[in-house]
Amino acid sequence: MNTSADRPVVAIRPYGHADAADTLAIFLAAVTETAAADYSPEQIQAWARPEVRELSAWHAAMQARNGYVATMDGAPAGFSDVDSEGYIDMMFVAPRYLRRGVARQLIGHVEARARQEQLTELTADVSITARPFFERSGFTVEAEQHPVTAGVQLTNFKMKKKLVSGEVSLSGQLICLTQDQAGTVREHLQLHLALTRAEPGCRSFNVTRTSNPLMWQVEEHFEHASAFEAHQERVASSEWGHATAGIERRYSVIGL
Repeated sequence: MNTSADRPVVAIRPYGHADAADTLAIFLAAVTETAAADYSPEQIQAWARPEVRELSAWHAAMQARNGYVATMDGAPAGFSDVDSEGYIDMMFVAPRYLRRGVARQLIGHVEARARQEQLTELTADVSITARPFFERSGFTVEAEQHPVTAGVQLTNFKMKKKLVSGEVSLSGQLICLTQDQAGTVREHLQLHLALTRAEPGCRSFNVTRTSNPLMWQVEEHFEHASAFEAHQERVASSEWGHATAGIERRYSVIGL
């Protein structure tokens, strides 16, 4: 039987002083390993500059940018930030945590925070490596740029996402065929409710028993599509998602 330890949940929390060394290490690894496929060794060295990175200066910059840290099983897996104007300066995931939903949860969190501040758009200067992810997250390219860092020309892209209002709602039924399936729902439901209600952008989330002991009514409300999509991605790889994969859903979604 698989357990939640086999499928760790991505958790997002505010950046703190104790995160300075870990986030700097993630940045250096992401640049020197992940981005190395798209930039030359000379460009990578100019971008990373590990020999001039000073921990106290890094910490001060992270604090100023309103940073957030993503963890899996308590271990730092990535980080991002968003300032008061909606500018995302950094979005990095440790190489060993790639393709595990970390970046998606981070961008969903950042967007939710920006919407709470009633910002109208998000902007970022995005690397060649990160461009496909930002495009999948709803950003569009405004311009190709060629900044010079440490005397070396790099390539990145000015990208933007308009934060239009639009709540997403899901309504429908979770339908079990057997008592064993119903038992699975009861076993995993409370943790599923708690984790979902804690997600950025979740307005409400309820799964309630109906008069039919094999049926639950599901009602979900998220502030925007990005938060709903981040929820869907997390649930797909969660303990709840795996345990209830064979149970019928009859859902309708409004707002996507």
